[in-house]
Amino acid sequence: MRKQEKEMVGEYEVVYSLRLGGKVLLTGCNEKNTEAPYMTCCKVSGPFGEVYGDMVIGSDYLAIMRLFSNRLQEQVKSVERTRAEHNVPLETLGMEHCRKRGEEENLAGNLIIIRPSSLAPEYRTADCQLGYATGGFGCSPGAGARAVYFRELISGEECRWNIGDVLGIADMEKLPEWAKQKVAEHEKARAERKKERGEAR
Repeated sequence: MRKQEKEMVGEYEVVYSLRLGGKVLLTGCNEKNTEAPYMTCCKVSGPFGEVYGDMVIGSDYLAIMRLFSNRLQEQVKSVERTRAEHNVPLETLGMEHCRKRGEEENLAGNLIIIRPSSLAPEYRTADCQLGYATGGFGCSPGAGARAVYFRELISGEECRWNIGDVLGIADMEKLPEWAKQKVAEHEKARAERKKERGEAR
């Protein structure tokens, strides 16, 4: 069995990490650094990989942990703001909310549901699961590719998932009433945009 490599941030060994609200909050220690043995920073995923930032080092362990705790509270508030903005019941969608996919059916253009287990714990709710598949080779039936591009129903935020992260195509008859209303609003806005551009429905 291979020994698990320790995560390092510069010369500091990570001793504690916690992911919340799209960031990983870290604390670390470098006992060889007698002037500033303790560290806290944030890690986020960028287009070119993971990026560390907001690093603070010091000799006072309690001060570093206080900063870590304050940053954690900021992330809690960020998630709370997102939930308040979405303003929908907190519930999770499962296979019972999906319909059967046709053998030759492409996911692109369909309202899909992301697996709860693929989302971070604070985002395992229906408002974050529901969105439209906008493209990607993983949308094709039987495709060996994995990429599925996704636009969240409520926020409109776009991201990339793998096909294995997709639970299925949403069954409109089985979705919560608030979700049906959001879909109706989305379709109305889309029709109005097409009308303004002079496109046929």
